[in-house]
Amino acid sequence: MASRGGYRPEGSDGSDHWHRESIAWQYKISSINKGRLRFALFMEILLGLLMLLRLLPGITGMFGLTVVSLRRLDLPHPRPWEYAWLVSLVVAIIGWRSTPQNNSFLLRQFVLGTVVFGIAPILFGFFDLRKDIVTYVQDRNFTYEMFGYPAVLLWSAFMVICLQIHVFSLYFSSVLLHAWKPRGPNKQKVR
Repeated sequence: MASRGGYRPEGSDGSDHWHRESIAWQYKISSINKGRLRFALFMEILLGLLMLLRLLPGITGMFGLTVVSLRRLDLPHPRPWEYAWLVSLVVAIIGWRSTPQNNSFLLRQFVLGTVVFGIAPILFGFFDLRKDIVTYVQDRNFTYEMFGYPAVLLWSAFMVICLQIHVFSLYFSSVLLHAWKPRGPNKQKVR
């Protein structure tokens, strides 16, 4: 019992703090990496909304609608990998939903969805733009311009940033899945 200025039992001067209870490592790791994962997911959601804004003229065009204010931006036609990557916005929301309750099932779904709808479309996008990238690097020629810059540079930068964020979120997810794994001996059900 700690009383302010009163009697203190012998041997309780605070030097025994190493032997007291402390927070288990998995809870510390979980707390730290949840914050990191949520920041990475926030960035993924922001990039997904940016991609949605970029694809909105193409999406509205598929339904026979036109948004005049977006047509004035004169963006290049959407490519198939961009639509596939847009699904990673939904995957990021699934990952966000997994963190408050330590839901490892949703986090595993997030990891699978990030690989399929996040990383694979970006790699396909690099493959799709490879000729334009090589042409720009060798000859400084480009076929399309966006906002006063070569479109191939903007797309390459966007894809590198997205790839980095996806890899970070996969790393944080794997650390969290390890921290959330049940401890102790496996208990099998008795029939």
